[in-house]
Amino acid sequence: MAAESFAILIVESGRARICRFNVELRGETLWTTTTEELARRLSAARPEIVAVAGRVEVATELADDLRRRGLAESVFLVTPASTEEPTPTGQIRVVLPQQISAMKPEHLIQRLVRAVLSAQARTPVSPLTGLPASPVLRNAVEQRLAANEQFVFLYLDIDNFKAFNDVYGFGKGDIAIRLLGREVTEATKTIGNPTDICVHIGGDDFAIVTSREKAPLIAERVIAEFDRNVPDLYAPEAREAGYIETPSRRGEPERYPLMTLSIGGVDTGRRTMDNYLQLAEIAAEVKAYAKAVEGSQFIMDRRRD
Repeated sequence: MAAESFAILIVESGRARICRFNVELRGETLWTTTTEELARRLSAARPEIVAVAGRVEVATELADDLRRRGLAESVFLVTPASTEEPTPTGQIRVVLPQQISAMKPEHLIQRLVRAVLSAQARTPVSPLTGLPASPVLRNAVEQRLAANEQFVFLYLDIDNFKAFNDVYGFGKGDIAIRLLGREVTEATKTIGNPTDICVHIGGDDFAIVTSREKAPLIAERVIAEFDRNVPDLYAPEAREAGYIETPSRRGEPERYPLMTLSIGGVDTGRRTMDNYLQLAEIAAEVKAYAKAVEGSQFIMDRRRD
């Protein structure tokens, strides 16, 4: 699993609970509710994993509804060992011994983690956003470099994310990351080419591989939508003031502007790239330059060989 927290929604026999775990698998139950209240609860706490214990048709209906509304990416069907029902399309089956209740996270979490790791081994994905993870990015870039393809590598990073996370907590931080993940996905899907890929590298870092023509259009779309939606994550007084206040690394109070987005782009048609690491290093350098400029910025590397 990625070194971050993740939430699991467990549904069984008309009741449900959502639990958040850190990478060491220690966690807490945020709330317990009936299944009738799920829609309202899920709009505020979006789980990365939904574990459904019960009939296949119930799990399938809930999974389809959650994915359609963008409230959950990965749905796991939890069933007793004796079941012979087929696994629904797009889901992963987690088989529990009959004496173990799915409503006890301490009995369920290890098996869910094994299932997630197994799924990631086949197609590595971020449990937080559902996007492909960094191994997919590296393989795609190295294949394109080996084929002498020309493409643009966009490196995206949220500005002032740590301050936001410190003030509002990791739960709100996860929501900010998922917000960017959705904007990256939507922009790439609606504007980009069929062969483009978008990846959640980890934390608040994302990457997009696209063409020279599409890169500025995608970057500008992501920035516009992120800037439009991110103020809603702040308390009203912070939105009005335009900043939040939290101790700096030196322990002194410091004001941090609302989160913005920095995007650094590298065009492999302008510079010869020997490998993925070289490309990633140059992209990080350009992105750091963008972060040094106030507000959301998209900057392309203009240097040539």
